[in-house]
Amino acid sequence: MGRHYRSMKPILCLSLLFSACMWADEAGDRVAIEKVISGFNEPHRGPHAKPLSALFTSDADPAELRRLSDMEGRMRQASDGPWSEVTTPRMVSESIRFVTPDVALVDAVIAQYGSLLASREPVLLVMKKQGTEWRIVSLRVCAT
Repeated sequence: MGRHYRSMKPILCLSLLFSACMWADEAGDRVAIEKVISGFNEPHRGPHAKPLSALFTSDADPAELRRLSDMEGRMRQASDGPWSEVTTPRMVSESIRFVTPDVALVDAVIAQYGSLLASREPVLLVMKKQGTEWRIVSLRVCAT
């Protein structure tokens, strides 16, 4: 029995090492996905931000981006007025689930806060890893 245990030890160590590497890849992918989502908030920071279309895959439906922009524009009107107490709308993720190592579902919200107003519009993102970059394949603004 002692000899059998010794032969299993390298296999056990390799499997633990492999699972730790897989977790590290997933953690890095989560950071990369969060970076894409924060890209939705960049246009409000200045003129040098990359266009929102750069966050999408080349075959993504442009109508989805327009729907998101229209909704955000309506929310933004409340924050643009002088003396407004309403924040600029921001997209934030609530959960990231990996369907495969290259495909993720992201539950996000476009949130806006004020002294008398709190608005949260749910958004579902389907994201795909292309090479080392994550991009949005599909986006659905969920009705509330």
